[in-house]
Amino acid sequence: MSVENRSAAIQRFIPLVDFLGTFLGKDCEVVLHDTSRPDSSVVAIANSHISGRRVGSPITDLALQLMKAGTWERESFVIGYKSQARDGRALHSATYFIREDDGTLAGMLCLNMDNTGLLEARDLIERFIQRGRMEKPRPEPENGHSLETFAESLEDLTGSIILQVVNGAEIPPECMTPDEKIAIVRTLNDKGVFLLKGAVAVVARHLAASEATVYRYLQRVTG
Repeated sequence: MSVENRSAAIQRFIPLVDFLGTFLGKDCEVVLHDTSRPDSSVVAIANSHISGRRVGSPITDLALQLMKAGTWERESFVIGYKSQARDGRALHSATYFIREDDGTLAGMLCLNMDNTGLLEARDLIERFIQRGRMEKPRPEPENGHSLETFAESLEDLTGSIILQVVNGAEIPPECMTPDEKIAIVRTLNDKGVFLLKGAVAVVARHLAASEATVYRYLQRVTG
């Protein structure tokens, strides 16, 4: 999207990306998404080495879910959820919802903090204090959000979400009944997959079905 076509709400946040990235340091990625273009939503990014994304990369699977669920209508921000760098490092993340003057969603400002150093320091301290005593691991807090996946391309994002859902069904697509495939399409729709350009074609390929069939399934779950 050209600068001229970008909303004023998004434009106002662009200078904040480098400011926050510089102040918070190299362990914190700062990303500005324009949600009107989920297939190429990243309009500014600082410390991009954390996720490997760049300007023009697509939105994340979790952001799609937040859009689809209308979370931005009820909350100003979401904080404390987990995400993961492409090399497996644990990240601590937060998202601030940017609204247009009329209240509609314009974009998201996201922070992804690399916790590697802090976690290593915590583990070292715990080992020293416990002196080798075996204890049950502390349960991770539930915050209602799935682990976020970062993708460098629209194909990667769409394929990753679809594979998670299809693999979770534990039935090969070629062995699925129409009702089972409809259930897959319903789950993908709930995750916001069909907000992405070209998603129907990718879903059809993974479900071993025609695009016309996927469109028919989609009409059933949204009708």
